[in-house]
Amino acid sequence: MRLSIIVPAYKVSDFIEKCLSSLEQQDIPHSDYEVIVINDGSPDDSAAIVTRMQASFPNILLLNQANQGVSVARNNGIAQARGKYIMAIDPDDYVLPNTFKRILDKADAQQLDVFYLNFEIFDADGHPVWQTNFTQLENKIFDGISGYYAPRVPDGRDPNRSWAILYRREMLEKYSLKYPKDVPFLEDGAFLVKVFAVAERVGFDVGKFHQRTTSKGSATVTGVYHTEKAINGFLKAAADLREFSSTNRFELPQQGLLNHGMANFVLLSLFSQMSLGKLKALQQTIHKIKAAGFSRLQTQGVVDPYRTYARRFNISPYFFLALYATEMAFKRLTS
Repeated sequence: MRLSIIVPAYKVSDFIEKCLSSLEQQDIPHSDYEVIVINDGSPDDSAAIVTRMQASFPNILLLNQANQGVSVARNNGIAQARGKYIMAIDPDDYVLPNTFKRILDKADAQQLDVFYLNFEIFDADGHPVWQTNFTQLENKIFDGISGYYAPRVPDGRDPNRSWAILYRREMLEKYSLKYPKDVPFLEDGAFLVKVFAVAERVGFDVGKFHQRTTSKGSATVTGVYHTEKAINGFLKAAADLREFSSTNRFELPQQGLLNHGMANFVLLSLFSQMSLGKLKALQQTIHKIKAAGFSRLQTQGVVDPYRTYARRFNISPYFFLALYATEMAFKRLTS
């Protein structure tokens, strides 16, 4: 089997049929791929819609679980996957028809561990907003570290996504790569740091493929980023990367990427509180950071600006916060 597609489903009855239909309108036999839908205890008709579609498309598999979040849903789907490659897609997105053969053939020809795919973003009304441009990266093979940073350009969107990417399943299984549990925001980012720390061959595609919709209920729109749940999640993501680092022997470039990820998530727990302007909340977050074992951040291999931030944090979290707040205020005044 060439491909396993992982689709977590929770309260998506208005979208999931369009998503699944797009996955079935393809140019490879249904026997060559499977669509694994994980019903994450959804209270709506999502599971019923999937069950109905199974009658027409036998390559759709439905897994039911109690509500445990998107990370557990994806992990359970990956555990059941049989394809050479794994691809995640959110159920309110879709892909263009007759595109699977092209991307799979190219991934095979280049012997890729990770294959970035083109995506377009549309607003809630269906108007195009943005599209990837991998023209300068096409037909180049990157190692994992270079591949991680290559698409992180100033005008880029969603660099920490895990959708619109093919992953070689053998690589995921070899290193037991999983999404961190109980990380409600940017859980994809933690997963990607681990993936690119072990990937050896990374490629980019320019052909149109993934169609991304902007959901009004996204984590950024609903304010999850500023909640205590998100702060706890950021620190759990950092701890997940630390555990992954401790259970594998990595050379400096790989360890440096993991250090970058840990610094990023620890500092995110502070960034998420700074805009609220509540000193007590920041003090509580600093206490949580220390309790999680991140009183000092490793800076070797960390890329700026996070390297500079981490060094300031290591002097004192309050020194870092004061300097960062001053810099942000100056930018607002001069912009």
